[in-house]
Amino acid sequence: MACVPSVKDRLVIGNFGLSWEQEVTQMALWSIMAAPLLMSNDLRDINPRSKALLQNQEVIAINQDPLGAQGYRVLKVDNFELWEKPLTGGSVAVSVTNRQEIGGARRFTLSRGVLWKGLACKDKCYVTQLLPTRYEYGSFNGTFVVQLSVNPSGTVLLRVNKGPTV
Repeated sequence: MACVPSVKDRLVIGNFGLSWEQEVTQMALWSIMAAPLLMSNDLRDINPRSKALLQNQEVIAINQDPLGAQGYRVLKVDNFELWEKPLTGGSVAVSVTNRQEIGGARRFTLSRGVLWKGLACKDKCYVTQLLPTRYEYGSFNGTFVVQLSVNPSGTVLLRVNKGPTV
């Protein structure tokens, strides 16, 4: 008998009931976990913003990275969770999730010292925020500190490369 995935095994992005922040969190954590993409909707029938999120090529590339590594939680502190996923070429994907459900955006300070046990970006790196919006923090030499603003139930997804993204 074939195994049929349950609703909890699927992304529900674009379905009624999720906030934008919750949709971003689902997509970001899906990419970090290297899980198969199973959706509980029809891309022809969802709003354009949700469809664009599900089709974000940079986020999909993290999930599909040839290294095939699954992400893992690095720390959980003050209702934040920091996850990382090793990528080919010495890059790393990083997600920061605000587990609080109410209130306003909260600040999270991300530094090189917590990524890959302090081994990421020893010489030079390039930091790009992919979600909830794309933003290039740029190049850093030897060390970096990035102040992230993370909404309740929201996630910020970053890619840290040895050089600028293509």
